Amino acid sequence: MTPGNTWNREVLHKLFDDETVKRILSIPISVSRPTDVRVWKYEGSGEYSVKSGYRALLTELLQNRANLSSIPEIYKKFFTGLWNLSIPGKIKIHVWRLFHNLVPHYENLARRSLCEVGVCPLYKAELENSEHLLWSCDILQDIWQSLLGQVPSFESSLENRERFVRTFLQANERHKKFIIISIWSLWYRRNKLVHEGVQFSKQELLGFIRGFEQELCFSREYTSQGIGLDGKVIWRPPNDGFVKLNFDASYLQDISLAVTAVMARNYKGEIVGAETYFFYEVADPFVAEARACERTLIFAHTMGLQRLVVEGDALSVIKSIRNREVGKSIIRSIVHHIQPLNRSFEEVTYTFVPREGNEAAHALAIEGRRRGVCWRWDTDVPNLVLKAVSKDWAAWVRKSQDTVGSTLADLGLWKSHCRCLFGVSFLK
Repeated sequence: MTPGNTWNREVLHKLFDDETVKRILSIPISVSRPTDVRVWKYEGSGEYSVKSGYRALLTELLQNRANLSSIPEIYKKFFTGLWNLSIPGKIKIHVWRLFHNLVPHYENLARRSLCEVGVCPLYKAELENSEHLLWSCDILQDIWQSLLGQVPSFESSLENRERFVRTFLQANERHKKFIIISIWSLWYRRNKLVHEGVQFSKQELLGFIRGFEQELCFSREYTSQGIGLDGKVIWRPPNDGFVKLNFDASYLQDISLAVTAVMARNYKGEIVGAETYFFYEVADPFVAEARACERTLIFAHTMGLQRLVVEGDALSVIKSIRNREVGKSIIRSIVHHIQPLNRSFEEVTYTFVPREGNEAAHALAIEGRRRGVCWRWDTDVPNLVLKAVSKDWAAWVRKSQDTVGSTLADLGLWKSHCRCLFGVSFLK
């Protein structure tokens, strides 16, 4: 290694072939020089498991298939709509897996000689496969008739998968939730029946689906802090005396390049500084986000900032830094470097925000990628980034005004109740 704590490329090229050098260069180095460990990069813990190995092989297979044949536009719209739904991730992932035939239904189990080909255990009429579970199951169709009012009819030549996608795309937002939740709920009930013998009724299932959807709506209302009037997560300014630094990374897989970005703003939403930086030979997007967080602290230190709120949309990175225990994670050495950097400041807080609340940093990363050079701004940030910053502040102001208005309205109602019940009057 060089005195600057980077790999010595000249020495590496003398000792290894180009492919090996590339792999070595992708290994992050920490200033604290922790003990070397062997890491399985496809698992967050760094430990190999049969499950993670299978998932890695399957991911590679799906990527190869995607490269060989382009995904139809209608499926792209479906996936976009699916991931944008405000429902738990486990439900969306189940439907994604079912759509790609990655669920252990009877047909898949029979293909692996784990059981005989079996009919659907719920209705006992058709063979159980992905297309049956997505569309043709009579119980599912009955559930949709009750929830949606009417299920569209299609030409007999269309595959069940495409019928399902078209039905989803034609539905309104609430009905889309019903469609996805019902598929997940039916699979859950199916498993309870197969493995535990637990029976269920159509009315019970309908009640569960409606109740679950209603609970999601209520929970969204109660957790509306930081949510804009349109229901989207918004950027929130820090408290007076603090600077919030939002970070993001754009990863170019073909050339293993990470473009990191950090946007610093004060409690008024004003830009204190911004930077884009390049990291070469980066292993994957996970490492890219960790590098972006690391670079954020270095940037803050050079600016002389002392009280920080570091915010990003990389939940795993934020958790690793908060917990301080990263085990054999691939970002282990980066987190080891971040810990002593934290001690350079009076106070550092790490917060996670979904992508919608991190748009300015994302726009800055895209701008850095477009320019192709490292850059730093104190003022006069690019117009695209400035628009994102202005949009963030405008959304926060609208949210604040709406909150104040609601509080005053609630206070007025409370005073009115007090006058009616207790005869209490209030000075204006």
